[in-house]
Formats: sequence, C-alpha cells, structure tokens
Amino acid sequence: MSSDQNIIFRKIARDFKGRVELTKKLPIETSISLFFELCNFNLNNYIKTEIERYPNKSMKDIIINMYKINKIIERK
Repeated sequence: MSSDQNIIFRKIARDFKGRVELTKKLPIETSISLFFELCNFNLNNYIKTEIERYPNKSMKDIIINMYKINKIIERK
C-alpha cells in the first residue's frame, strides 16, 4: 500500500471511530431515527441503481428479487 493510500485509510478509520464515539453519546430516539433514515436512503439508492441497470424491470420485481436474495443470505 502506498503512503497516500495509507494516509487516506487512516483518515477514514479515524473518522469512523469518531462517528462511533459520537453515536454513543446520542439519545436512543435519535440513534433509531438515524438508523431508519440510513436504511431508507440505501434502499432507495439500491432501487434507483437497479432501475438504471434494468430499465424494463418494475419496482415490484426489484423488491421481490431483494426479498429472495435476503432469504438466500439468511439460510447461509
């Protein structure tokens, strides 16, 4: 790993550690709210990406496929 990559990695690690420490100090209601906002953002982002990849697929088909993938992962 080059020196620049090492610096970037360390910066990301420090930032992540700082965020973890900050979340420990947040009230539980705020933490739950942030968690659901993050889930919603990632879900919408995934659906948007899948629609761009497969324009002919409906949102319903994308969600059904997500459910199937989740069931496969749960079995492992």
